[in-house]
Amino acid sequence: MDPLPAHHDRPHVRPFLPIAVQDAEKKVLVALRDPSNLRGDGNAPVVPPEMLPLFSILQGEHTLEEITEKTGAPREFLVQLVTALDDAGLLWGPNAERLEKAALDRVRAHRAFPKGASTAAGETADEATSTIQKLLDEAEDPELEGELLGIVAPHLDYTRGGKTYATAYKAFVKAARPDRVVVLGTNHFGIGDGIVMTSHGFDSPWGPFAADSGVVDMLEKQLGERLFKDEIDLLAEHSIGIHLPWLHTLFGRVPVVAALVPSPLRPMIADDGARVSFDEFVPALRDALAKAPGRTLVVASADLSHVGPQFGDQTPVGPQIRKDVERYDRALLSTYLEGNMDSFLTKIGADQNSQRWCSVGNMTAAKLVTGSLPELIEYAQSPAELDPQGHALVSCAAMGLVRID
Repeated sequence: MDPLPAHHDRPHVRPFLPIAVQDAEKKVLVALRDPSNLRGDGNAPVVPPEMLPLFSILQGEHTLEEITEKTGAPREFLVQLVTALDDAGLLWGPNAERLEKAALDRVRAHRAFPKGASTAAGETADEATSTIQKLLDEAEDPELEGELLGIVAPHLDYTRGGKTYATAYKAFVKAARPDRVVVLGTNHFGIGDGIVMTSHGFDSPWGPFAADSGVVDMLEKQLGERLFKDEIDLLAEHSIGIHLPWLHTLFGRVPVVAALVPSPLRPMIADDGARVSFDEFVPALRDALAKAPGRTLVVASADLSHVGPQFGDQTPVGPQIRKDVERYDRALLSTYLEGNMDSFLTKIGADQNSQRWCSVGNMTAAKLVTGSLPELIEYAQSPAELDPQGHALVSCAAMGLVRID
């Protein structure tokens, strides 16, 4: 028997999205989708749902022999499984590295990341514009007083969060076209635990949104190429592209400065200077924007609580849980709206972010970079009627970031 490659014998699975599918006999299976679609063909290995717990062991800590001893799974089966995962780009190792390089080469050749979440409102420019304009027309004017420097808006899908997006972006309707928009997102699926940026743009149904090279160059000069170390993470990330349809409908293809921002409460795995920390990034971005000509708007792409069995809780979401989540959210929001980020972060850290606010980093950064005072426009939860089994509740908010006189 030929020896296995080292990354097969001690397999470490990459992040994947489990998607329920049915076979020809209507049997429920799980497709293991690569969020980055490194292979580019959308194909995904398919396994029975009862196999999912096995993947918690495939973390690079055990050999196949040890996994067989722990689980009873035949070694031959495990060899076939890791081979299929490797072929799909879902196993850390030489093939995944090759696929990552090829994917980034395509981004560099095009000077933009693929469309991805920017097609959420529609695949064509006309369809997407019509969808966004209808939502904006139905939203009420928040009538914020003072100069609007930015907004906090969701990155939830439009089905569950479209009205909240519209409420937030309605605040921009009367704004003149800015010279750039800074979109601060959340790193959901990538491995980078620092700031993740790119010098490339983002494609969309209207064509690519270019990066604001002036601001990005200033940041690179100050912080170095460390900013781009985990650039591959942007392939899988939706919290940037999901805002492009709104920006285009209001401002056209405005230049963007995109960054995925980690929570300042989560220490970096290795304090070796290889990546840019939250504390380094915020003052550098503030300085770069102060030096940049023209006007900047900031968007914090932020969802709040994530509660229910989909996120690891035992109890399905019902009316009482919804009330408890809102009470928790509003208590945290009240501190954020006071503008004291130290108090805000202390409050979240006190219970170790028990309701899984996923965008603490970009919300905090947006407030600190703009020097604004947040103003709540709307609080919302994903509609119960869309999830009668109570699998998941995600909350979000629309907020304005208003200049402090």
